[in-house]
Amino acid sequence: MLTLLGTGLRFGELAGLRRRRVHLDRPMPVLEIGPTRYQAGRFGSGFKPRPKSDAGIRAVPLAPLVVEAIRRQLPSGSDSDDLVFTGPGGGPGQPGGPSVPRGARTVLSRHNLNRTYHGAVAKLADPAVPLRPTARRVLRALRDGGPQHVDQLAAHLTAGGRRPIRPATVATALGELHAAGLATGDDHDQAEPAGRWTALPVVRDPPLNAVDLHGAHDLRHTYATWLEDAGIPARVIDELMGYEASGRGQHRGSAMGAHYRHTTPEMATRVIEAIQERLTVVLRVAEQALEDHPTRSERSVF
Repeated sequence: MLTLLGTGLRFGELAGLRRRRVHLDRPMPVLEIGPTRYQAGRFGSGFKPRPKSDAGIRAVPLAPLVVEAIRRQLPSGSDSDDLVFTGPGGGPGQPGGPSVPRGARTVLSRHNLNRTYHGAVAKLADPAVPLRPTARRVLRALRDGGPQHVDQLAAHLTAGGRRPIRPATVATALGELHAAGLATGDDHDQAEPAGRWTALPVVRDPPLNAVDLHGAHDLRHTYATWLEDAGIPARVIDELMGYEASGRGQHRGSAMGAHYRHTTPEMATRVIEAIQERLTVVLRVAEQALEDHPTRSERSVF
């Protein structure tokens, strides 16, 4: 995620990145876009030797935080053809073949990446998502039925022929809800499950109402917006993102401008500084969020 956010890569470019294309020890670290991964549904998947256009073949300067993120993902050994970013391993392997051993490096899947991304967004939108199933059921009962005692909740959750649930189990779930800031009791001290319990309103993070999130490609939008905000010339942004210049008056600039104007080392340095500054803020906010909600940290995607 840090690499997508700090480079503006498309998913296929990230998933097709090989060790030989990453140069972390240069005075100005860069990664080079070459072969890309494609997933075309019933038409199959694999690797293409090059991006769709010549503009996609490019070098992207790397901020120090991105260098660290990539270095953590480099496979052991020295095979220059190794993929940098891979799946979690432990999958079913090839049809009819042996399973992939747990921890083995497998090809990264767009589906798995987007599923992780949407899971993280869901946790931001509703703090109840990371809870265990019983705690979610208790919270739903409080939201639907209003304030209730532990015994009332146990009866409510058992109604309709469902499997009985013990009051002690409900009390444990209430403690989890209290720790997450999702429920409170009117007569309890230090989360002791006495008195009636009430569900607290969920405070939705305001930025989530201001953006329309779809998938990991959102991070590419963020990268371009950060560079625009930092005053990086539009032609440089287009070059780093692999866009071809248009001569038809579109926002991507003219083909003539792309021919005569070049990205200097000073411009690349400005790009690195802009991305490093903003990634630092992102990580600081994430760390603060985990400090404010320690009960979520173990199940946090990031």
